[in-house]
Amino acid sequence: MRIGRVVAGTVALAAATTIMATSESAAAGVTPRIGSDHTYSGRQNTLSVPLHKSGVAQHQYRVAVYTGNKAGAGTDANVYITIYGTRGSVGPIRLDNSANNFETGKTDRFTLGLRDLGRLKSIKIRHDNSGKKPGWYLNKVTIDGNASFSAYRWLAKDEDDHRTWVKLPRR
Repeated sequence: MRIGRVVAGTVALAAATTIMATSESAAAGVTPRIGSDHTYSGRQNTLSVPLHKSGVAQHQYRVAVYTGNKAGAGTDANVYITIYGTRGSVGPIRLDNSANNFETGKTDRFTLGLRDLGRLKSIKIRHDNSGKKPGWYLNKVTIDGNASFSAYRWLAKDEDDHRTWVKLPRR
């Protein structure tokens, strides 16, 4: 049946566009707040995001985001990442895995199922300046443990260059 194939294809596409996210907060037993577009199972959130038009997740990127240990370094804002590689780019993708993402001195870890981007060249990371304390001191981001993107700067309307985003080359 044609309808059955369409439904099966839609389910397969949804499964291929899944991001699994875990964090130190979740590992410590902090229960994340889950919105209507999330499901929760144990210590992982499953977030659905659109992928490449093929809908095929060919690579699992392990992303670690390191928030600085300065006073007020954490953010309540929504954080987004765009990843650039030799085979194209993907994003922005909202990084969200618990109610306590991006806290002072913490590392948040995400696994993103995406198409293969080739050798990673750079990232753009930003926040939407929302929440009571949106300013954020970002130390660095690593992807797959070997691609490092150093920031060591504020992403804040009231700090440094007053930007809430930065594009970082691979180090």
